Amino acid sequence: MQYQKLDNVAGWATMTRMSAAEKIAPEISETLTWRQICERYPDQWVCVVEVARASPNAFEILAARVIGHGKTRRAPFEQARAWHATYELIGHYYTGKLKPPVPRYPRIVMTDEIRDLVRSRR
Repeated sequence: MQYQKLDNVAGWATMTRMSAAEKIAPEISETLTWRQICERYPDQWVCVVEVARASPNAFEILAARVIGHGKTRRAPFEQARAWHATYELIGHYYTGKLKPPVPRYPRIVMTDEIRDLVRSRR
């Protein structure tokens, strides 16, 4: 078996150029209704542009184009980075039901003994 000795510097430069050439071009979906977005990307975070609303101050999205999606909050931002120069406003929404955060404070159980202690201090 013959082995070819590679120039590390030239090999690294070639590998770097290939990686840049192989990068996937940013994708943008066709215009979808909010229901279609939820069906296509269930329980995911999405970045959307060209958002159509019933009125300017309404929260409900009638239609939009998806430029990024993922299971984490950060994933769609990474995909949407290529579109920041094109779009001034990029929306960030969750397609599922958000769970309220778990309270981080301890629960206090009021027993008869504690109640008596609190009453005696008044």
